[in-house]
Order: sequence, then C-alpha cells, then structure tokens
Amino acid sequence: MISGSACRITLLALCPFLVSCRSSHVTSHADAKDPESVKQGSKSASAALNDIPNRSTTVFPEERFDFGEVLSGAIVEHDFALSNHGAAPTVIEKVSMTPPLLVTKMPHAIAPGAEGRIHFNLDTTDLDGKFEGTILVFLNEPAQPEVHLAFSGHIVPPIELSPRPAFFVAGQRGKGNQADMEIVNHEAEPLRVEEVKHPTDRFTTHLKTVKPGQHYRLTLALKPGGPGGRAADTILIRTSSKRTPVLKVVANTFLYERVHTFPDAVEFGRLRADDAGHAAVTMMIHQEGGTDFEARLSSDIPGLGLKAERGPKGNSYQVEITLVAERIRVGTINGSIFIDTNDREFPRISVPVNGQIVEH
Repeated sequence: MISGSACRITLLALCPFLVSCRSSHVTSHADAKDPESVKQGSKSASAALNDIPNRSTTVFPEERFDFGEVLSGAIVEHDFALSNHGAAPTVIEKVSMTPPLLVTKMPHAIAPGAEGRIHFNLDTTDLDGKFEGTILVFLNEPAQPEVHLAFSGHIVPPIELSPRPAFFVAGQRGKGNQADMEIVNHEAEPLRVEEVKHPTDRFTTHLKTVKPGQHYRLTLALKPGGPGGRAADTILIRTSSKRTPVLKVVANTFLYERVHTFPDAVEFGRLRADDAGHAAVTMMIHQEGGTDFEARLSSDIPGLGLKAERGPKGNSYQVEITLVAERIRVGTINGSIFIDTNDREFPRISVPVNGQIVEH
C-alpha cells in the first residue's frame, strides 16, 4: 500500500485510453515547463532536423510502468527516460496523454549520445479502481514516428466497501434474506466503526469485527414480516476516520409475496403514435413453490395486448404486453393488468400500467 503522503511515483501516460472512460485527449508539445506552459518547438528547427541524413535511434528503456496500489487522492509521478543512440538529434514533437495525466517537464531535443526524461503527474482524486492507459510520444524519426508507452495501477478509497458500496437484497415474505458488506480500512490509522444508523424497520443490521482497526463486516437482514414492496433507504456508518467520518450506504430492498410479478409495474414511457404498435414489455408471474399454478389476465386499458405462456414447471407465466396500434389513442396510458389465479391466498393481483402516447 502506498499512502497519499508517501506516494511519489513518477508516472507517464498517453491520452487516447483511460480507465475513467474519458475519451478526450491532451496534447503537450516540447519544452514543457508546467501543465499550463507546454508549448510547441520551432517548426523550422524541426524541419531542418528532418533533413539530416543520419537519423537518430531513440530507445525507451521502460515502456510500461505499474504504480501498484495507491489511495484515492494521492499524486502519482513518474519519469520515462529516452536515450538517443543515433548520430542526429531526436526531436520530441509532441506527447498525447489521457486526462487527468499531465506532462510537467519535457525536453524538446535529445542530442546524440544523450538521455532525456519526460515527467508526468497523475492526480487520483477522482479516480477509483483499476487504472490503465497509454502515452503516445511523437518523434522526428520516419522509422519510428510514434512510441507507445503504458501505465497501470489500482486506486483504492481510504475506506473500501466491498463487493460494492450498496446493498441489494430481495426476499420472499415469510423467509426474508440477508447480505454482507465488507468494510476495509486502507488508511494508516486504525479505524473504529462508532455507529450504524438507518431510518427504517424493514431490515436490521449487525456489525462484526473481523480484524480490529482494519476489517469489519456489516450484515443486512431483510425482515420476513416487514413492509412489502421495494424501498431504497440510506444507512449511515459513523467512523473514527478524519478523512471519511461518515459513510453513506444505500440499502435497496424488495420483500415480495409468494405470488408476485416481475416487474411489479409496467412502464411504456413516452412513445410516438407511429411507434406505439412496435412497443412490447415482458412480465413474469411467479408462484413460489407451485406446480399447478393457473392465471388468467385482463386489463381496463383499451388497446392493451396480453399474451401469456405457461412455464414448464407449472409455477410461472411469461406475459408479452403490447399496444394495439389501431386502438391506442394519443394521451396518457393509466390503468392496470388484473391477474386472477387459483391461489387461495392471492386470488387477484393488480399490476399498474403507465405511459404517454404523443403525436410526434
């Protein structure tokens, strides 16, 4: 682990490829003094050097650099060296790199037999996870006009929530369900989890110390008899970290009935009248533990097509929901699909249907 203060790794990178998924390019020209003053060298001088018959041979001893693992917010730096083994000067015409990489120092020309260095700076404040990229160095050599350099590494937050910084827990009424989240400390100071709070009784939470000061496990248990349906609630985790005193975790929960549909609401969205006849939504109807489940469908929406196919195990139906173009009118779609079943506990289920039909 390389902490933010101890992390002075020289790093060089190219612009077209970046883990942060930004596609914009940054181009730096020779004689760079800082990120704001990187300027292009004299075109006439470059042209004159291109006419020299004895071409230079430029060697980069290192073409890939891995900066390992660093904390988010660390400044990573690296020098890429290049040597001129030829008889003519090597001119660095420009360097292309991926944001947020910056070139902060770069020579314009390398004399025969000499060595130069290109210095790069990477601010990891807005980065997270695996980081890969490429640097493209443009030279005045016809035989080697471009040199590709690469860097890679992994950026971790001061406090990592794994496998993801949110809960997604679904369970059947009467059974419930649960999921775990690992809280891993990457800071130098030991971490204490001082409080875990949430504003709902849909679920309970339990904190276990795996390794004091370093690793905790938070378990969310969805209550089997709690409120049904879907909900998204925020869990607040108060810690002793000065950098991250409060962690916010969204708990996405869904307690469904023994007979239920997926999705539990049909949304057609906004459709043009000419396209309405091509719209279709698939809905599944499930009876947990069933073997002879029967369902009949109807709707109070004129022009809504319903085609149901029973599953091979006798416990489900797949329903294709369409709009009949000849019967659909411009305006709001607002109604329900009614599912009548042979289940004594759930003889009828209503599924809301919404949408908007516009002329153009």
